[in-house]
Amino acid sequence: MKYFVAFIIAFLIVYLFYLFTVILQKKKYDKFKKTNQVMYFVRKYKLNVNKIDMRKFTNILGITNSLIIALAFSATFVVENIFLQLLVGLLVLIPLILLFYSLIGNYLKKRAKRFQKTN
Repeated sequence: MKYFVAFIIAFLIVYLFYLFTVILQKKKYDKFKKTNQVMYFVRKYKLNVNKIDMRKFTNILGITNSLIIALAFSATFVVENIFLQLLVGLLVLIPLILLFYSLIGNYLKKRAKRFQKTN
């Protein structure tokens, strides 16, 4: 039960931080389009960030990043040793990033029209 509570708290903290610093900051979307995570989707999945609705895209990334961090954070509670916690955190974090980002990229490729701007 304590792992689930830690997961929920970590998820909410990370998502709320992401919400206030990225999602709700529409003026900073041009700066956000140049970040490494967005450039990953542009290069790997040929995503055109000028044609998609950035509010939807940042919200998907926010939920996904919060989920990844919360899962990695929760996985570190299984181990007592601080060095093993760091190792477990890294071993969980990297595959989760690769897995979830590939799922998002494939989803956006299939549903490209749904995420286009509606001006």
